[in-house]
Amino acid sequence: MTVQMKSWITGLSLAALSLAPSADAQQKLKAAVADDIFADHPSMDKNATVMPAPDAKPVGPVFSERPIGDASIARLPGGGWILTGKSLRSGARHGVELWTSSDAKKWTRIGPAKISGEGIAPGDVSERYLAPSVTVAGDKLYLAFSDKAGCARVATGRAAQPGGAFKASPCLVEDASDVSLFVDEDGTGYLLWGGGYIAKLAPGFGRLAEAPRFLKPDQALFAKHPPVGKDWPVRTRVGTRGATMVRDGDRYVLAASEVTGRMRTATEDLFVAEAPTPYGPFTMRALAVPHAGRGSIVRLDDGELAAAYNPKCDDGFAMFCEQVGLVPLERSPDGRLRQAASVITEDSAVAARKALVTSETMRDPSVTLGGDGFYYLVGTLDGYGYHKPDGGVKLWRSSDLKQWDEVGFIWKWEDMGHDFGRNIAELWAPEIMWSARDKTYYLAFSVMEKGVGGKTWLYRSKTGKADGPYENVTKSFFVKGIDGFPFEDDDGLYFLWGGGNIAKLNAARSGFEGPVRQLVDADGDHVGYEGNGLIKANGVYFLTGAEWHGPLRTHGTYDMMYGTSKNLFGPYTQRRMGAPHGGHGTAFRDKEGRYWYTMFGNDPTAPWRMQFGLVPIDIGDAESIGIPRIDAARD
Repeated sequence: MTVQMKSWITGLSLAALSLAPSADAQQKLKAAVADDIFADHPSMDKNATVMPAPDAKPVGPVFSERPIGDASIARLPGGGWILTGKSLRSGARHGVELWTSSDAKKWTRIGPAKISGEGIAPGDVSERYLAPSVTVAGDKLYLAFSDKAGCARVATGRAAQPGGAFKASPCLVEDASDVSLFVDEDGTGYLLWGGGYIAKLAPGFGRLAEAPRFLKPDQALFAKHPPVGKDWPVRTRVGTRGATMVRDGDRYVLAASEVTGRMRTATEDLFVAEAPTPYGPFTMRALAVPHAGRGSIVRLDDGELAAAYNPKCDDGFAMFCEQVGLVPLERSPDGRLRQAASVITEDSAVAARKALVTSETMRDPSVTLGGDGFYYLVGTLDGYGYHKPDGGVKLWRSSDLKQWDEVGFIWKWEDMGHDFGRNIAELWAPEIMWSARDKTYYLAFSVMEKGVGGKTWLYRSKTGKADGPYENVTKSFFVKGIDGFPFEDDDGLYFLWGGGNIAKLNAARSGFEGPVRQLVDADGDHVGYEGNGLIKANGVYFLTGAEWHGPLRTHGTYDMMYGTSKNLFGPYTQRRMGAPHGGHGTAFRDKEGRYWYTMFGNDPTAPWRMQFGLVPIDIGDAESIGIPRIDAARD
């Protein structure tokens, strides 16, 4: 729901609501009010990285001569490349190591730069300079770094002689890290360090010309676009480390990285914000390159920008680590700088997959293999579900999990027979399940009633067919709470809902015959705060659930977590990552014995958003779910 729409609704009086507006106005009003139920679920698209193109290729390393971190890359006047960074794991770790290349493929090591200056003996390479960066401006080649005392320095040499002598400045800033230099078109130099500190340099770059200041997004922007939940980092900074700056036309691009914890791993992403001056006012930060680590931005031969891709090995989903790649950047329709559609930066089965139903938006998809050999699909439609009295639950069918044909509505609001009065009601998270025991289909779905909360209904096909018609197993809602999930075990049917509640259905399926229990992991935590599901494989129960990781909804990921147990009621193993971006979906086994998880893309780094797709999952041993790497996901 847009801010403008929220303001419009807030401003309506009770008298105005009692009027009879046009049909179009009624529809807009209904959608606006209904969406207000989900005011804490903003659209991800404004923060999203680009969806990969059909022919997108995984980013590959252009530099693998030595394990390296904090990579910085620049163009030389003759069209070649120069690169530096912090050497890791092998080889010498002293001085400022430099490499050059004519084509960004074959690299020549120059060795430690010959730096002299105050406190540095001529030719001394014993210094273990931290996170060096390289800048080319005119005929000058600059190295910015922190020395062993934590002082920020800039060393000046000749671009034509990268292996020549460099003269270092005195200490410019104490206790500085991740130092870089930006030289504007008029020759003015700016020192940057940390996650966004900046200070103009005096001519010759030997001292600061002003007091340092910290760059962050323009706080006035958050009055119109307040962050939600755990989104506080977007207010205070662009990133936490590796601040660099580049000019793109009349825009100054500030880039910095941050370990966000997306995908429940040490994912370090590259963020950017832009301003008309080096000091701001800056836009809200945008995720430019997932998994990039700390990396500089460089201009390519075609005039476009690219970002260095240099992840750490702590990032379990990076395409590679401690090497350097280049990710081309592009402008989104609204002008944001982001990863180009031609590349894939995440090494997982998810990143290489595509949506399977694109005719309309879908969330919370559920798939079951029916008794007739067909697969059946339902999901939340039209944003967060159809609003009473329009629509209901729509069904799709497939014989091969690739081509999905729309069957049509199998349940409509008019079939409920429940009076919500004047309250707005929305339907979401339908689940369909074929019961071999009962030889029919069950349909569960949640309804959020404005001012009341969520309740879950349970319906059953009267004909044993997936398209129904369906009847309510009770005279009203089945349970209080959301995200109902029918599950069939060897001894009967169970019902799971509300983040871990479970109980056995009675013989009539109209209620429970035993106590309601809570399914938790070994730490006593929910496996997911919503969207729980169950699958049984090799005598082991896999409890799945949805959880957000990282800055909630703005730059985080909506992932599928899981725990395992040999007992239905647990305890389950400590929750683990199952399918990144998977979130609220359904695990199932196909006719060939392969396992899949349904996904709709609810976060800004998902390869598609709010559409149905399938992710392959491996159940390799008795107690684990594995996600294939990207090469295994192509079919």
